[in-house]
Amino acid sequence: MDILLTQAKSLLNDAPFSWAVCGGYALDLFLDRTLRTHGDIDICVFEKDRAAILSYMLEQDWRVYEFRGQGKLRPLTAGGSSESGRNLMCLKGDCELVKFYPCEEEGLLYYQFFHTGMKQFDYIEFLFNTAQEDHFVFDKKKEIERELSQALLFCDGTPYLAPEIVLLYKASQADNQDYQYDFEQTYPYLSSEQKQWFIQNLDKWYPDGHCWKR
Repeated sequence: MDILLTQAKSLLNDAPFSWAVCGGYALDLFLDRTLRTHGDIDICVFEKDRAAILSYMLEQDWRVYEFRGQGKLRPLTAGGSSESGRNLMCLKGDCELVKFYPCEEEGLLYYQFFHTGMKQFDYIEFLFNTAQEDHFVFDKKKEIERELSQALLFCDGTPYLAPEIVLLYKASQADNQDYQYDFEQTYPYLSSEQKQWFIQNLDKWYPDGHCWKR
């Protein structure tokens, strides 16, 4: 397993909340090989655990920031809270992936992310999702969901988000060369049932058609 993922697993093994690797690293775990260099480590978590995640990461001496949109972040501290629907960026030490700038809005910062690839485990993002009645909810309005037992898989004890769900998220940026590569490399290895779920929900998500439909 990638050394950075091993370190992430070590950090989160004793965490008081459910988690799963998502994004490009989840595809690596599914395929059991490294597809390409990844810019960061994304972790799938659930809204009900938001307070526990903030508390745990601060206790582990990570700096925590809440994404506020338009290139802005809000630093979070012990005793504070995070707003529902906002993903979290966590940094440790002298992380070189992110640079901060003053913001005219009180309590916020502008940030710039450098897509140079992680060289050490000093950056992690928590992406918040919803679990409802033993289902992972991708989109409630369009009724796109997956049973948790099928949505969260394991590779050598490391939980990860199922590849068909990861690809459905990446479908929103099909013009991204890295995402196109991820799709081309991963889709052929999905099971027949996974492919069926992906295509059915790709149709729901993009009723006017999508270049990844096969």
